[in-house]
Amino acid sequence: MGIAPILSKYLNLNLSENLLENKVKEFFAYLDPEIDLLIPTYLGNDQRRFYGRGTPDNFQVLDKFKLGTGITYVGKTRKVWSGAGWTGQPTVTKDRGKTYLVIGGYDYILRKIDAANNQEVWQYKFDDVIKGSSTVYIDETANEENRIVILQGSRTGRPKKGIAPSFRAISFRTGKEIWQLDIRKTRSYSRDNDSSPLLLENNLIFNAGENAIGYFINSSVSKAKIKSSILQPEVLSEIKLYVDSDAKRQGGNIVSESSPARLGNRIFLAAGSGHIYGIDIESKKIVWDFYTGSDLDGTVAISKSGKLFCAIEKQFIPGNGGVVKLNPNQKNQESVEWFLPTGNIKFNTWLGGIIGSVALNDEYNNYGEFPALFATNAIDGYLYIGSQDLTTGNKVKGPLKKFSYDTPLIVFKQKIGPSISTPIFTDGNKLVTAGYNGVYIFNLNWEFAKPDEGNVLPNAQGEFFRLIVEEAGKFTGKVSFESTPIVWDGIIRICGRDGWLYSFG
Repeated sequence: MGIAPILSKYLNLNLSENLLENKVKEFFAYLDPEIDLLIPTYLGNDQRRFYGRGTPDNFQVLDKFKLGTGITYVGKTRKVWSGAGWTGQPTVTKDRGKTYLVIGGYDYILRKIDAANNQEVWQYKFDDVIKGSSTVYIDETANEENRIVILQGSRTGRPKKGIAPSFRAISFRTGKEIWQLDIRKTRSYSRDNDSSPLLLENNLIFNAGENAIGYFINSSVSKAKIKSSILQPEVLSEIKLYVDSDAKRQGGNIVSESSPARLGNRIFLAAGSGHIYGIDIESKKIVWDFYTGSDLDGTVAISKSGKLFCAIEKQFIPGNGGVVKLNPNQKNQESVEWFLPTGNIKFNTWLGGIIGSVALNDEYNNYGEFPALFATNAIDGYLYIGSQDLTTGNKVKGPLKKFSYDTPLIVFKQKIGPSISTPIFTDGNKLVTAGYNGVYIFNLNWEFAKPDEGNVLPNAQGEFFRLIVEEAGKFTGKVSFESTPIVWDGIIRICGRDGWLYSFG
């Protein structure tokens, strides 16, 4: 006898056996879905503040996967790059009982890897190196073969007949190409695509190209049509992510590299033109604009309290780069809650500020048991951990040196060397971070404290704590890291610039 009639008799349900059988199947599918998008995009979710699950109990190299090497051109300069770099964070997806990683590398290859044994399932080759992270979504309108879709960008390569298809959709299950989007020429000097798009409701995708155009795209792969001799998705609307004066001031360097984040009915995007834009999803128009004046590379992270944490590079501005916390319900300078300036130092082509993003501990702080923290790495070589909410009482000059702002309480600051990677919080009150000097893991230990003691923070219930940070492990091995790590089932994965994807645990 099947489970449906047994349940019907036991629970005295007046349902047909077929109907109950379907209900039982739906119930068990809910408990153990065929498809589970575990880490489906850069920084994990729509608010860009989820980094995986599991507590890393050890910190030793468990395995390495060879990513390889590729040639690319920055302007007219030939570059040889290995492994994966900024942002270079794998996605994690469960399908039909197995868990897989998807990662793009500097060898032009997008790979699907079985997470259980680090074995490659398939590979797909782009026209140039892959820098950004993928976004994985479910297309309910597609056939089984194309039901799970990977969206991935790359550098441009050498456009053929003026076409730069540097943003593509790939079938997760087969590794076959579904469509390509031509990132058209604009006043931006780039036609790359580093951004990780967002899936919205009503079959909408939002993607930002490095041509400083925001694209609203139909997520249904069946709507793709031949355009300019390639199969392209249906573009429903476009938004220009700069104003003409930005292009005059910065030349072609109005490149949009960050990923969009979502708060309610608005998308927030840090644009290379110096603006942090709020875009209304329904009208598909810019409705909010905070101007920083600097190039912006880092992705906006949005806290549970609905505040924006934005990284600012030191470029085109008289003041320092750093982190600005914004209230998106206010406008212009009234939206600034605090600003953290970081040091000015020339490293590589950068002059200071932050290239990566800001990490928040919101997803690892159940019910606000502990104080709300942020963390970030800076070009000045420091890892900063601070309070999301408390300020010091001191004032600091902003990036444009026109206004003075409150500055946050920093509870931990340690020299780890210059970094463009984004740190991550994990289960078990740990933090993983990386940079050009290696990978570090820290224990975040909380001690009860009195409100009148120094350097203490309140939690959501008004209890006070002191944070004690302990370095729990370090990996150097003469390997530099630009990418952002993930953790899944307690295993840390991060791509190095030496050509390998590392697993630590």
